[in-house]
Amino acid sequence: MKRFKMNAADKEQRIEAADVLKGIALIGILLMNMPNFYSPASYYDHNLLDGSRMNYVANGLVDVVVGQTGYALLAILFGFGFMKMFQRTYERQVSFTPFYVRRITALLLVGAIHALFIWHGDMIVMYSFFALMMLFFQEAKKEVLLAWGIGIFSIYAVIMIVILTAAAFVNEGETAAGIHQPIIDQALQAYGHGSLVSIFHQRLLDWYYAYNLNTVPFLFLSLFPLFLLGGFMAKSEWFEEIEEYIVETKWLCLISFIVYAASSVLPYVLDHNVATSYIHDTIGGTAGAIFIVTLVTLAMRSVSIQKVMQPFALLGRMILTNYIVQSIVCTFLFYSYGLGYYGHISIVEGLAIAGIIIFIQLLGSRIWMSLFSDGPLEKLIRYATYGRSR
Repeated sequence: MKRFKMNAADKEQRIEAADVLKGIALIGILLMNMPNFYSPASYYDHNLLDGSRMNYVANGLVDVVVGQTGYALLAILFGFGFMKMFQRTYERQVSFTPFYVRRITALLLVGAIHALFIWHGDMIVMYSFFALMMLFFQEAKKEVLLAWGIGIFSIYAVIMIVILTAAAFVNEGETAAGIHQPIIDQALQAYGHGSLVSIFHQRLLDWYYAYNLNTVPFLFLSLFPLFLLGGFMAKSEWFEEIEEYIVETKWLCLISFIVYAASSVLPYVLDHNVATSYIHDTIGGTAGAIFIVTLVTLAMRSVSIQKVMQPFALLGRMILTNYIVQSIVCTFLFYSYGLGYYGHISIVEGLAIAGIIIFIQLLGSRIWMSLFSDGPLEKLIRYATYGRSR
């Protein structure tokens, strides 16, 4: 296969694709998180309680188009960032592990503060713990990373599909809305009308509901393979040497889109049960993330596309700051210590609010990055890691 050599400027433009992907992931995560900001959506299918046709269609579009793609995409980028950091320290002949542990410790601290005092849906803590596992693969060859990633994900997916399909037949016709009604009522009272203490207590309950010994192992098995995939991309210099992988990337883009589209609509075409939901979330989310990675990588070969995507790259360079700001703004809008709209927002209204937040953050990131080299929290993490800014 013919190899294409790229100069430093070309490589810098390719690497910027990673920042664009961070921006896209952040947008997808906000769109999926929004119902959990203004309602106890973790405990019920909000279409069951908000039956208007417009809200049903809006929820379906977000569920099909976005799904869990943002979370899967972020896992890939975490793994990519890990391996790039390892490569830089290796080239400078300095020890990698101390720097990386300091970085992850700083992220864990930010995540813990976020989860305890701002919003229960924090993902920084779990992603940071998963990222620590990458230390076992820091010197692995790219083929090993890819083999482990595909192997873990495939075995886990097949087992889960078989188990959940059987469970779907056993529990056919049952819904969870009634099961969680006391918890739903408690969350509506705490977040919508409660004191800071009651909100804190509810936040802990909701966080534990999402991240406990019954859920974290499954979360790890579905996401950690994507960390390995990101590490594979970094070691392959996927962004920098895209022309070398152009044929494979185009095929992967097409195949992942087909899997993504089929998996995403499955619960709406067939019965909406635990099996189709798993395929939608895990298979569809992963395929969607791979589709976006390949599509953006191919598109960013064009200079005109690079200019169009620049705002998303700037948004992505401040992903940690923007993620925390989203939580602060949304909890202020919806919780009782702010405007108190918890439980009073429709799906369409929530999407409109998300759109406004995204627009402001795109504009704000552009202004901030024109004045500074890093976002505020990004600078803090860098100081914690290296003891200096850029």
